[in-house]
Amino acid sequence: MRQMNVMGCGIAALVASAGLAVAGGPSLSNTLGTPGMGGSYIAAFHAHDDGSGEKLYATGSFTVPGVAGTTNLARWNGASWESVGGGLVNQYSNTMTTFQGDLIVGGYFDSANGVAGTAKLARWDGTQWHSMDAQSEIFLNSVWDLAVWDDGTTGEQLYVAGNYSDIGGVGGPDHIAKWDGTTYTPVGGTIGGAVPLIVLDIHVADLGDGEKLYAGGRFLTIDGVPANNIAAWDGTSWSALGDGVTPSAGFAQVLHMTSWDDGNGMALYVGGRFANAGGQPATRVAKWDGTSWSPLGAGLDADCQELVVFDDGSGEALYALGEFAHPDAGTFVLAKKWNGETWDDYLTSNDGAFGGIVYDAGEGTAMHIGGSFSSVEGVSSNRVISVLGASGGCNVADLAEPFGVLDFSDVVAFLGAFDQMESGADLAEPIGTFDFSDVVAFLGAFAAGCP
Repeated sequence: MRQMNVMGCGIAALVASAGLAVAGGPSLSNTLGTPGMGGSYIAAFHAHDDGSGEKLYATGSFTVPGVAGTTNLARWNGASWESVGGGLVNQYSNTMTTFQGDLIVGGYFDSANGVAGTAKLARWDGTQWHSMDAQSEIFLNSVWDLAVWDDGTTGEQLYVAGNYSDIGGVGGPDHIAKWDGTTYTPVGGTIGGAVPLIVLDIHVADLGDGEKLYAGGRFLTIDGVPANNIAAWDGTSWSALGDGVTPSAGFAQVLHMTSWDDGNGMALYVGGRFANAGGQPATRVAKWDGTSWSPLGAGLDADCQELVVFDDGSGEALYALGEFAHPDAGTFVLAKKWNGETWDDYLTSNDGAFGGIVYDAGEGTAMHIGGSFSSVEGVSSNRVISVLGASGGCNVADLAEPFGVLDFSDVVAFLGAFDQMESGADLAEPIGTFDFSDVVAFLGAFAAGCP
């Protein structure tokens, strides 16, 4: 495993812009990305226990080099990526969740390892794949998101969102449905409007008035209720979120939602492609507090693919993942961090991100980011990179190559940074003041060694 410490290494600019000058700052790990995935991209992660212990699953459009049966789906066993039932045949997968103890996978694949009736939607019980009788072999059908929710009337059910018609057979629901383990039923009614219709994301949240299922995508109505690309289901009926999110031209779409309390109460954060929220300017990201919309600074310069809440050691914050602009040709901003007023560039890469999860995959709690990249902050990492939260110890002292080895080069790097009053040497309170306490902190970390 190769870790790169955020402080005093090749991403000093990141430290300055993101305000990460704290002792034991976050570090990058490419453990999951070496060799990582070949192919196009990772779309999503999910933590699931199939009876052998909880593990991290990844899905998208990829294969793991040298590992058979990992097409579009793989599981991290603590040391390497491995097959899950032979993988998914052709195309790609978008989403995963756990329902009734089984792993549910949805996307645009032909089958799960050739099992009949598993096109686009399949169930893994830890031993074998099963059909969910979605009857989604039709070319145009695709599943984009899954969620499990109990609306208080029928017990937990699996909610299925996407671009499909007649799920479960002729006359079945369109675009959004729920499944009780046997039967698909409508969720109120389907979406409509003069836009390319699709439900891309669903999310369960309680903003203070009870849990609701939020649906986002491309639509102008749902069950006949006017709702611009986003709506809420309370178990009985759909309702709009004010004026929703709208474009400046063409069509808008919601790509991802998450809920978070930034200190002002729980709210729904919405990312995607839009220019306005609630009738006011909000570029590609906005906040719904249950009553009204508000922008998040000047917004984002490219589509927001995913929103993740993570504490990298400097406090819990909201991160936006995507493929954001960078002044250097061939370089993109993979992740941006919301500081409460503006979006700070957080990570750069050679391509974009699509999914993220906060999970301990063996190196401590981390934000794992998946996408189509092969390099992050100059470190080779194929389709997945991990941001490890601040932990102190050897990471603080590991300032020079080879990373993961504490030797005299780290001492030289620290002394040079201390002499120049660079952030890599600012390891102890008071932060911003270079004094003997920083020397003591470095020596203590160096003496502790790397695990």
